[in-house]
Amino acid sequence: MSFLQKFKRDLLVELSVKQLSVEVFGAGERVVLSPYIAIEGKKKNVLAVGDNAKHLSGSNITVINPFDHKRSFVGDFACAEKLLQYAVREVLGHNKFVLSPRIVMHQLEKVDGGLTDIEERVLKELAMGAGAREVLVHHYPARVNAQQTSYTALKKQLCS
Repeated sequence: MSFLQKFKRDLLVELSVKQLSVEVFGAGERVVLSPYIAIEGKKKNVLAVGDNAKHLSGSNITVINPFDHKRSFVGDFACAEKLLQYAVREVLGHNKFVLSPRIVMHQLEKVDGGLTDIEERVLKELAMGAGAREVLVHHYPARVNAQQTSYTALKKQLCS
């Protein structure tokens, strides 16, 4: 890994109702979470994410899967954004000198017939809220292999 690659990372984010995966292109570093977030009170303080959040309960605690909605893929934008922020921070580490990543957002479910402009915008806004400096939305059903392709190659494929 070159000196610059330590600070510059491109990420693949795969979203489904059952899991959230964030992977660094070409590096093999990956974070996989259950897409659950536990929030407390009206201010929506985050208590836990992933499997840890699934099992929390209390009178003032709400556990949400922001990607589980009967009509659209993202049911709670604010919670989805917080969940994605957490996952991106986990995969990048807590290095203060890491550049904002370029992110490929890939929604794995509810893509029959393609994504609407609104759905694409939601995915882009989620990635920007998680700290992305550039976002691509991959709307093809085939999964992306982050070990065999790059952000640049996907950008050429999607923009052509």
